Amino acid sequence: MRFIEEEKKQLPVYNTPEVLVVGAGPAGLGAAIAAARNGARVLLLERYGFLGGNLTIAMVNPMFTFHDIMGKQVIRGIAGELVDRLVQLKSSQGHVTDLTFDNASMTPFDPEGMKYLLFEMVKEAGVELLLHTWAVGVTKEGEKVTGVIIENKSGRQIICPQYIIDCSADADIVAMAKSPFVKGRKEDGAMQPVTLFFRIGGINVADLRKWMKNNRELLKDSPTDEEIDSSEALAFLGLKELVKMGMENGEFPKDAAPRILFYQLPMEGQIAVNATRLQGIDGTNAADLTRAEIETRVQAWEIHKFLQKYVGGFEHSFIVDTGVQVGVRETRHIIGDYELTEEDVLSNRAFEDGIACGTFAIDIHPPEGENQVFTGSGKAVYEIPYRSLLPKGLNNVLVAGRAISATHNAFGSARVMATCMGIGQGAGVAIASIVKDQRSTREVNTAFVRKQLIDQGQYLLGMPDDAMKADDKLILHKVDGSGATASHFNPFKDIGHG
Repeated sequence: MRFIEEEKKQLPVYNTPEVLVVGAGPAGLGAAIAAARNGARVLLLERYGFLGGNLTIAMVNPMFTFHDIMGKQVIRGIAGELVDRLVQLKSSQGHVTDLTFDNASMTPFDPEGMKYLLFEMVKEAGVELLLHTWAVGVTKEGEKVTGVIIENKSGRQIICPQYIIDCSADADIVAMAKSPFVKGRKEDGAMQPVTLFFRIGGINVADLRKWMKNNRELLKDSPTDEEIDSSEALAFLGLKELVKMGMENGEFPKDAAPRILFYQLPMEGQIAVNATRLQGIDGTNAADLTRAEIETRVQAWEIHKFLQKYVGGFEHSFIVDTGVQVGVRETRHIIGDYELTEEDVLSNRAFEDGIACGTFAIDIHPPEGENQVFTGSGKAVYEIPYRSLLPKGLNNVLVAGRAISATHNAFGSARVMATCMGIGQGAGVAIASIVKDQRSTREVNTAFVRKQLIDQGQYLLGMPDDAMKADDKLILHKVDGSGATASHFNPFKDIGHG
């Protein structure tokens, strides 16, 4: 590779916050709002012109999963507040049954309502924002990151915080600080594929329901008429054989997922489609991302034409929009003080330093081949330990979101948006607890943090059962459905409650 030396120059200091949160996705929002509400002076950095990360930029929809299979809400706090306020805005149906019968609950939402509400919540918390800005480097003294170098339309500057919460999703700050990490599977570096979500409008929902009843054998677990009619938000998964035929005759993109998955949105006649797929993409490589953006948008167009031809209710439909960027599931995992494992996820494991709960399935879209690992959600409720947020060799940085210290398999559960917002909230409360005394991130009193989280509405294991919010409508009756029509399988049946 050819190199050209860049001219050295002094960098103006843009800001000196107590806490810098890098990335305004679900984890970054949870972290920034929680830290500010707990008294810290917070600056939230975001490269796009609005907030939300995968909620809005990649348009991932719906949110998963707030409930266990008994209908008890185990993710609350800021994430739960967000959903309640979306419902008030009529930008979400709230927590509803997932008709695919894999998830204890799902939470669809309108991404435009989400953009509006996130600005409101950040403003109310007193978080300072800097948008349209990239973190491009760091300065470091020993085990302390002393500055984050930024680039935007104003040029090159530096932010000098006391603490940093890296919510970049790719552990960018950790990587730039040369703290150790792995990419994807530890043994071979393979990462889950990327997906471009897109919205389709103009759907005749009555005709779609009728088509689903007449073709139930093509759908996962063959839903009954009553289940289809009573669904507050249709969820559609299956068509494996029809998709295979389409791939063979050139009507369906060969690199896409080998099934159709979509979810009904709050806006009349609209769905969110999760069916594009591209394997072999490194989300930290710009050339790979460029290829992914181009190819998945072609896939979206072809998948829509396929749905128009073969699924009732789509005859007069149209693509509303595609994600601003392709959704990246997996890149770097930090090497932390504790590595979350699949045994932890599937065995209801609690930790003395647990700062958030998860209950989503181990869901691994295949780095190669077509079979997708899916254990089913809500069967176990586990905690994410604070130690998994602590990158080796750094004493003023936390990582929240999908880049925490976790195995490839455990990450398949902890990566989802509701869980990530809970992890972010835990990180924000933890940092706020040491700002005044400027202690190391390894000197956090996690018992105090847990008490603060519970007092502020979050759920953690060990709380009395009567503290659990339960919804009888969300009790999951089909726990071990067949994945045959969706290329799903579960290799972890002998571990814990998986």
